Amino acid sequence: MLEALVAVTATTGLFALAKGIRGNHQYRVDPRLVVPRDERGDDLPCPWCYGPTYEEDTRCSGCGRSFG
Repeated sequence: MLEALVAVTATTGLFALAKGIRGNHQYRVDPRLVVPRDERGDDLPCPWCYGPTYEEDTRCSGCGRSFG
C-alpha cells in the first residue's frame, strides 16, 4: 500500500514538474533590438579571414588575398 502511495505521489510530482518547466511563455521581441538584414546578399565569407565578400570581388577587402 505504501509503495502505491509513493508511486502515485512521484508520478503526480513529475507531471506537475513537466508542466511547470514547459509553461505557457510568450516571448515578445523588441523591434529596436532586431538587426536589419544585410542587403549585400548571402555571399560566402572569405575562406581565410571570414570577412564579408561580394560575388564580383577578386580580392578580399579584409586580408587582401585573391580568389580563384
